Amino acid sequence: MKIKAKDKTITDKQEIKVFLEKYGLYAEFWQPETTDKSTSEPLIRYKNQIEKLKKKFGYSSADVCAMSHETANLDKMLNAFVKEHHHTDDEVRFTVEGEGIFGVNPLTDPLFEVYVQPGDLLVVPANTRHWFNLTDKKNICCIRIFKENPKWEAVYEMPKEHIIS
Repeated sequence: MKIKAKDKTITDKQEIKVFLEKYGLYAEFWQPETTDKSTSEPLIRYKNQIEKLKKKFGYSSADVCAMSHETANLDKMLNAFVKEHHHTDDEVRFTVEGEGIFGVNPLTDPLFEVYVQPGDLLVVPANTRHWFNLTDKKNICCIRIFKENPKWEAVYEMPKEHIIS
């Protein structure tokens, strides 16, 4: 994981956690629980870590989502993610393979980007303004974790409490 902020780039894991916590985001760095090459299913390879996270935050379900240059209608799919939005539930993503970029608008400070790669878990709390895009490699496989089974919608309008009249 790497953070690109206005005046700096952060690569140290502890510094990343501290920086993200300032904005209510949460990060962990996972290793596969099994190195058995015949077990390629991410939900099995990270089962205990997923269960621990579910218990810690009250999540109930998990699935796997993959996108690559071979994904049908990839650009159309990404179009929904690259627009700034928020969710009424946390957005929880663990990167199994590939890489992506979460842009975050903390509303009180300058925008910043979180670059995720294999082993990175990122929790973007409900109602946090953000967007997502793939890097130029156009490849990512993530475990998605949800509070509901799954209930996740992008809300593009700014929350009323953030609108200045």
